[in-house]
Amino acid sequence: MYLYDDNGYANMADIIYESETPFVLVIGGRGVGKTYSAIKALLENDTVFIYLRRTSAQMELISKEEFSPIVKVGSDMGIALCIVPLSKYASGVYRIGDDGKPSGQALAFNMALSTMANARSFDASRVGVTTILYDECIPEKHERMIAHEAEAFLNMYESIDRNRQLEGLPPVKCVCMANANNMQAPILQALSCLRTLDNMRKRKQNQRVDKTTGLSIFLLNDSPISAEKRHTALYKLTLGSGDFSDMALENSFSKDNYTDIRNMPLSEYIPVASIGSICLYRHKSNYTWYVSETKSGKPKEFENTVTDRARFRKYCIQSWQDYFDKKLIFENVTAKVFYRSVMLENLV
Repeated sequence: MYLYDDNGYANMADIIYESETPFVLVIGGRGVGKTYSAIKALLENDTVFIYLRRTSAQMELISKEEFSPIVKVGSDMGIALCIVPLSKYASGVYRIGDDGKPSGQALAFNMALSTMANARSFDASRVGVTTILYDECIPEKHERMIAHEAEAFLNMYESIDRNRQLEGLPPVKCVCMANANNMQAPILQALSCLRTLDNMRKRKQNQRVDKTTGLSIFLLNDSPISAEKRHTALYKLTLGSGDFSDMALENSFSKDNYTDIRNMPLSEYIPVASIGSICLYRHKSNYTWYVSETKSGKPKEFENTVTDRARFRKYCIQSWQDYFDKKLIFENVTAKVFYRSVMLENLV
C-alpha cells in the first residue's frame, strides 16, 4: 500500500479501500491532502458516506456550499453539487440536475457527533450509507471536549451500523482523520489505541493493521508535502519554535505528552488508590506521585463507574493539585491519559 500518491499527497484511496478493517485511523500533518483525497476517492467509487465533524457549529459551516469540502472536490472533478438541509441535525449533498435542482439520491450526508443522539432515527442503510468519514476527530487544544465524547463516538457508530452484520452485511467502515493535536483526545480512548500509537512512535512505524480488533492505523510521517511546506512563510516563522510546527510538519504529538513519562521503582512508593487500569502511588519520602498500570500492595480500590470516579477524584484531590506542580510521574501515555480523563471528567 502506498501512503502517498505521485504528487506527494495522502493516498486515501488505497488507505480506505485496501485496508481490510472496519475502523481506520489516519493521523497526518496539516495540508497533506487527507480530506481532499478521501472525499475524492469516495465520490469516484460512488460510495455513499456520512461526512462527520465533532460539533454542530462545524456541521453547520460545512453545510454551506461555499465552505463544503465535498462541493469543492466535486467541482474539481467536474461534478456540480448542492447541499440540501434535511433536518436540524443533518444535510445532504446531491448532484445538480439539468433543471438546476437536486437530483437523485444523496451522495453524502453532513452530520455532527455532538448531535448524533438526536438523529438516531436516521436509517443509514436505507439511503445506502456504507462509510463514515470522521474528519478532524482529534480536537485542537483550545477546543472544548464534548461530554462523554468517547462514548458518544461508540454510540454514533452503533446507530449507523445497526444490525447490518447480523443480517449478513459487512460493517460500516469508519475512517477517522486528524492532525496530531492532542494525545488526550477521546477518539483515541474510544479506539483503544493509545498504547499502539505510543509503540508506533517509539519504533518509528507508519502503519499497523490489527484484524483482531478491526483497527488499522496510518501515521503519515515523512510526508513529501510537509517537506516542501518547511520553506513557506508560516513554517519558516515557527519551525523549531514549539509544538505547532512539530504537529503540522512532523506529525508529532505535543512534547507535554511525554516529559513526565518514565518507569519508576515501585519499591520507593506507597500504593494509595486504584481505579480501572491504573494505580496511584505516593513516594515514601519526597512527596511525589507515580501512576502505573501495575497494581501492588493494598491501595484503596474504586470501580470504574461514574460514582466511584467521583469518589476517586475526592480521595485523590491532592495528587491532582500536585499534578500542576509537576509532581506526578506516569508509567506510560495510557496511564497518563486515563488518570487525566478521570480527574477532568466533572469539568467537561
